[in-house]
Amino acid sequence: MFQRFSIRLRDDAHHKVQRALRTKGIVNIIRLSEEIRLNHLAENIAREDIESLVMEISQLYGAPIEFDDEALTALDLPEVLAPDNRNGLEKMLDGRTPGGEITIDVLHMKRC
Repeated sequence: MFQRFSIRLRDDAHHKVQRALRTKGIVNIIRLSEEIRLNHLAENIAREDIESLVMEISQLYGAPIEFDDEALTALDLPEVLAPDNRNGLEKMLDGRTPGGEITIDVLHMKRC
């Protein structure tokens, strides 16, 4: 779907991509897109749409790009980084071994 962005938003995206390329040598698509979205909240554009714009601009400049998972988590769910609020199923699935077996810690009790 063709998304029309304002001239200010496009200019901001170009400037931020150029600055990231100059200072860091790589463009973090997710983090940069969220910065742009927050600067242009009144335009009510989804971060995913801005990500595609930032990706296109990065490709235009031939910039190396990265998708930072930690940035994605921190931006979408900041409360996830503090306590472990996963439910029991998610914790159990994290304990699975690559072979598909589930590791279980068993408490052995002595009978009297």
